[in-house]
Amino acid sequence: MDWDRIQQKLHILSDAAKYDVSCSSSGSRRANQAGGIGNGAVCGICHTWSADGRCVSLLKILMTNRCIYDCAYCVNAASREAERAILTPEEIADVTIAFYRRNYIEGLFLSSGVYRSPDYTTELLIRTARILRDEKKFNGYIHMKGIPGTSAQLIRELGRYVDRLSVNIELPSAPSLRLLAPQKTKENILGPMGHIRQGILERREEKKHHKKAPSFVPAGQTTQLIVGATPDSDRTILRLSQALYDKVELKRVYYSAYVPAVTGPTCRPSPSRRSCGSTASTRLTGCCASTSSKPMRY
Repeated sequence: MDWDRIQQKLHILSDAAKYDVSCSSSGSRRANQAGGIGNGAVCGICHTWSADGRCVSLLKILMTNRCIYDCAYCVNAASREAERAILTPEEIADVTIAFYRRNYIEGLFLSSGVYRSPDYTTELLIRTARILRDEKKFNGYIHMKGIPGTSAQLIRELGRYVDRLSVNIELPSAPSLRLLAPQKTKENILGPMGHIRQGILERREEKKHHKKAPSFVPAGQTTQLIVGATPDSDRTILRLSQALYDKVELKRVYYSAYVPAVTGPTCRPSPSRRSCGSTASTRLTGCCASTSSKPMRY
């Protein structure tokens, strides 16, 4: 493997991943096995948070920052001028194992831009997870992203290999999505969330009758909400969060504070909120991520 070339890609893709704050410790139990490497502990992975929200004990990267979507809040939007890179599933698996052996990391957090299509992107994520689990015998923590619009079959397949899945809802209302992320819909975001929940419930029932039933997303699912990019009220945001806790059994909702680099007329937030940026804007996340695994009643 050409490590110089891989290092250049990692520089690009780790920087592009730092805006995702829905990265958290394990909460799952996976013991090491003969001939394997690593383990997942129920108490969670030891981690520390950097100033920009990175969990530094995990290899936190995008598979690719190439994306067919053009969301106004995203630094990886299709229309944005940026250096692009992609890592193959084999390269990601090799880097994860190499970093683990050197004690740089204790697990993998892997997200991605939507490359070609949601299903194609998810197939690459599945291949990465399969190589790590089946070929490399990696038993450590793996957190991957559920891509909005992915089919139920592929979500179920991915959930067999990972400890946690997260589908970012991003914006608190359908009008906000239409304004800033018109290629995404409420349905193609909530759909994968529902598939994950159903898989978790089904596996929970199987465990009652067969203790050795294979796991499915044992650490549950999380999501991320951007606050301040649109004029949605705090009440709207909190009601949505509570509904997600109730209906899809989220482990946690993370809140990402929106800070535009370049202001523009993309949207008109209320005076109490920060102004929203144009497609050339960036956001700073992690400022107000939830630290409680249980929802609060408002």
